[in-house]
Amino acid sequence: MLKKLSQGNAIALALIVWALVILTIALAAFIFKPWQNKTHDTISVSATGKSQIAPNIAKLSATVSTNNDDLDLARKQNEEKVASLINALKDLGIEEKDIQTQYISAGETYEIQSEPPKPDNLPDGSQVQIYPPPTGKQTNQIATTFEVTIRDFTIADEVIAAFTQNGATNIYGPQLTVDDDTLEGAKSQARKDAVANARNKAGDLAGELGKKVGDATSVAEQGDFAVPIPLIARSEIDLQEKASQIQPGENEVTVTIQVEFELK
Repeated sequence: MLKKLSQGNAIALALIVWALVILTIALAAFIFKPWQNKTHDTISVSATGKSQIAPNIAKLSATVSTNNDDLDLARKQNEEKVASLINALKDLGIEEKDIQTQYISAGETYEIQSEPPKPDNLPDGSQVQIYPPPTGKQTNQIATTFEVTIRDFTIADEVIAAFTQNGATNIYGPQLTVDDDTLEGAKSQARKDAVANARNKAGDLAGELGKKVGDATSVAEQGDFAVPIPLIARSEIDLQEKASQIQPGENEVTVTIQVEFELK
């Protein structure tokens, strides 16, 4: 008798468990209504946004060199020239972090003759010229090349003067660019422009299909950002002509995005 009751309780318990499982499935189906979940039509477009940015940094490079038969003496003399130039730049407000040594070179060289040799006259009056022309005596040279970052364009003239007054040669620049914070601000503005252009573009396409644009479902940024193009002076004279009138102008920063919208 007890055995029959035990079997009956087990069967009843199993039925209760199955009933709860079925009830849970039914309740979940009623709440989530999977039969009502439909895939929405979407449209994907790419768009580009732009913003204008004015370069606020100019970089110039220059070389200070010294010739001497004694290489160690040339080094000492060159160090004095470099120190004098660096002090002059600091007096103009150039910070130490903006004066960077690029490289130092040392070795043998030849002095340049102040006057080229005169050609020899032959009996018939013609002349014989030697090519390449003979160089001067052999000596040693040490040179230091460094880059200066100018963050205030109004002192560009004075920086050039400091270069030339302290024996710098091979002056190149300016290379115009922008600082990171300014560039990030321009990128942010370009992104906003790109989003607006993407929605307008999607709206035009959706209108042709007789539909309207809904919410964006995904967005991705593509490619690299355009950065200001450097302005390079090809010679010292070219640089001096530009230095007194460095006009940074404006450059264009572009951002391209891919956006997917719902169609309603």
